[in-house]
Amino acid sequence: MRLPSRLSEEITALSCDSRTAGPGTLFICLRGAQRDGHAFAAEAYARGTRAFLCEFPPAGLASDAALAFVPDTRAALAPLAAAFYGHPERALSLIGITGTKGKSTTAEMICRLLGAAGVSVGYIGSGGARYGGTRLSTDNTTPEPLTLFRLLSDMRRHGVRAVVLEVSSQALATHRTDGLIFPITVFTNLARDHIGVGEHPDFSHYREEKSRLFSEHGARVMVVDADDGATPFMLARASAEEVLSISAIREDVDLFISPPRAFRQEGHFASACLLHTKTGERIPLSLPLPGLCNAKNAALALLAARAYLLQAGDGRAVELRALAPALADFSLRGRFEWVKTALPQVDFVIDYAHNGFSLSAAIEALRAFSPARLVCLFGSVGARTYSRRTELARAAAAADFAIVTTDNPDTEPPEDTMRELCLVLDEMGRDYIAIPDRRAALAYAVQHARPGDLVLLAGKGHEDYQLIDGRRHPFSERQILVEEAARMPLAAFVSGK
Repeated sequence: MRLPSRLSEEITALSCDSRTAGPGTLFICLRGAQRDGHAFAAEAYARGTRAFLCEFPPAGLASDAALAFVPDTRAALAPLAAAFYGHPERALSLIGITGTKGKSTTAEMICRLLGAAGVSVGYIGSGGARYGGTRLSTDNTTPEPLTLFRLLSDMRRHGVRAVVLEVSSQALATHRTDGLIFPITVFTNLARDHIGVGEHPDFSHYREEKSRLFSEHGARVMVVDADDGATPFMLARASAEEVLSISAIREDVDLFISPPRAFRQEGHFASACLLHTKTGERIPLSLPLPGLCNAKNAALALLAARAYLLQAGDGRAVELRALAPALADFSLRGRFEWVKTALPQVDFVIDYAHNGFSLSAAIEALRAFSPARLVCLFGSVGARTYSRRTELARAAAAADFAIVTTDNPDTEPPEDTMRELCLVLDEMGRDYIAIPDRRAALAYAVQHARPGDLVLLAGKGHEDYQLIDGRRHPFSERQILVEEAARMPLAAFVSGK
């Protein structure tokens, strides 16, 4: 890649971070919510960079700097990254998933189904990136374009054929996925979330941005939950020629889901149900995950995986009955994850439920196992997602006892984050305790557990850190649980003292 004007060196790297810039780098002056990359152009220049993509002339550059101007550097970033990496997306079949809840589970299920069918598949989402034997962490559910297209390029180089990509509303709003074509798209559901400072100004904007996946990215097949109230809105804007649907209410869909039966299976809270097709076929579905929410995720995944196999047209099995058994041993870190501890007769479950919609679904799913007492430990992210807090507390009120704590407090004092949660629980007359330090809250949950309890640790899920003052600090709920339970005098626990 070469820039016009007097720049003589070839561009060998792209960067939006002045700390990684150097000779041969094109530095993109990206304007973010908190910082403007134009202010860091001089630092990139001092590190040897001479090529800059900007919206206006940055200060502090000498006359040998080559500048290229665009109206919006963020909008220009994805097409630029795609070209720099040789358009890897054109050699890959992309499956895009969006929704408030269930994106990760559905995406991972599709990967499992395609892998079982012999497809070389890659994944990018809240669980990082995975392809072949490579596993990488990412900063965002949908990475920024420089990371995203680098990953797609590497996947192409490793022979990946299909990529399942979680597409967040923020990614759509900030042009991260511009230029990507998703022949197959999935809509899980929509609820109020990600509304506030630094996110979406209101629910209408949130919903509109979600819909762009189905209207602007070449979707030919769209898989939807017919029971969700936002589905008609998404369909009205969709470009898809074919719509495949699931439901637990309506029978005039591609897959009708019978009420799941809850049971325990080798340390898992499991479920089983029948999927009914339009032709009258009944397909058994067994999952090591509980609840209707996961049965729906599985049904969406089955339809999306079969749609890919039909489009690929290479003779692989496309019968849903043949695909479904691949999910019988499916599990996902941080999603209804049962943690074995030294305490007998107490179940600890870690789940990523971090908004009211997902927490309500998690509590409902676990209620089906009739615990003596269902305890919910939860918090809310600090310094943002303010609108999420009331719904979270209302959802947690469905538990028998709540432990209010923090979840990535960041720059907001934990007491401020927790205040609204506690107020809602007070108004509802619910029994709870507030413990600002999450590790101390986990210790309390272990020390006060009773035989027959089921303790849900909500919010962190797969995360292995706590975000405090802008920095990630190592934090493993699994490890803390195991350590705290090992300290408990077993005799005192059994006697209930």
